[in-house]
Amino acid sequence: MDTIIIVFLLAVIALILIYLFYDRYKKEKRGKDPSRYIDGLKALLDGREELAFSKFRDVVAEDSGNIDAYIRIGDILRKYSKADKALQVHKDLTIRHDLTAREKKMILRSLADDFASLNDTESAAAALKELLSLEDSNRWAVEKLLELQSQSEDWEAAFETRERLLKLDGGKSKAGLAVYKFLQGLKPFNEKEYHKARVVFKEAVNLDSACTPAYLHIGDSYLAENRLDDAVSIWRKMVKMVPAESHLVLGRLKKALFDLGNFGEISTICNEILESSPKNLDARLTLADYHYKKGEYDIATEHLNTAIDEHPDSYIPVLDLARLYLSAGEQKKLADLIGKLEEQRDVIEHQYRCSRCGFKFRTKKWFCPSCKTVDSFVM
Repeated sequence: MDTIIIVFLLAVIALILIYLFYDRYKKEKRGKDPSRYIDGLKALLDGREELAFSKFRDVVAEDSGNIDAYIRIGDILRKYSKADKALQVHKDLTIRHDLTAREKKMILRSLADDFASLNDTESAAAALKELLSLEDSNRWAVEKLLELQSQSEDWEAAFETRERLLKLDGGKSKAGLAVYKFLQGLKPFNEKEYHKARVVFKEAVNLDSACTPAYLHIGDSYLAENRLDDAVSIWRKMVKMVPAESHLVLGRLKKALFDLGNFGEISTICNEILESSPKNLDARLTLADYHYKKGEYDIATEHLNTAIDEHPDSYIPVLDLARLYLSAGEQKKLADLIGKLEEQRDVIEHQYRCSRCGFKFRTKKWFCPSCKTVDSFVM
């Protein structure tokens, strides 16, 4: 009998405790009003960051378990140039043990942005790599990692990341990798390790037969070693593969052929370009200049008139024709004017700009010195 009474009393006590805990749980649930959090999200969507910050701060004061609100508080702080405080907010979240996989990924993304804002590229990259270890198909993380590696000019790592991005896109062509391979070769090239640089540049050409900077630098490396024939050979190959970019190399070819005593070969090269690209202005002008220097004024005039007809917006063929028609009178003044205009030729006709930041340069660049974007220059 005593045992039954004891069991009964224990059961009653247990029920009372369950009731008390349940009642407390319901009160806690009732105390967490979701309206402030929703208002914060609405304010954020409307671009009212200060109001959103205030709402989220109220939310976490009432519910310290609302991880999303904490993350958004940090993100707003970073937006208002307080990346150091944002980093502290997001770092504090990482020590919690009850985070969901989704929350971990959100925190890592914000941490990457915090570190990047503080110019801590290494830590930002580490956060992104950890995020990718949780979600290897996260395109944003791969693109952000590629951007950071480009900014730090870590071209080996950037090549691998670009390759990863290519796989995410399901692309089979590796042409987009070529410029990153080319950029890898610049270090040994600048250190005058020309053979080592050429090995890398040739890998770039194998990835993309239209990788013009690789052709140019292979030729330049040969030129530095006084191997003019090899330089001419690779530049001629470039002209055949990418005739539209021939203006980048014609000047080099003219000088190298002249030094070799084979200047007449420039005529053959220009005619080959015009066969595949009939309206190529630079090839036409180079050919006209060749015949002009040979004293073949009728042929030069014919080429210049063709250039004027095909490129009515260009002043260059007109200028060249004026030079051809120089007469007695004010020859020196006219020649001086022509000389000045020729100096501006590349600036006016071949001015390139970065499609991302608008940075301008008179020759084509494959890595923007302003915004650090790869292969962004357009004419």
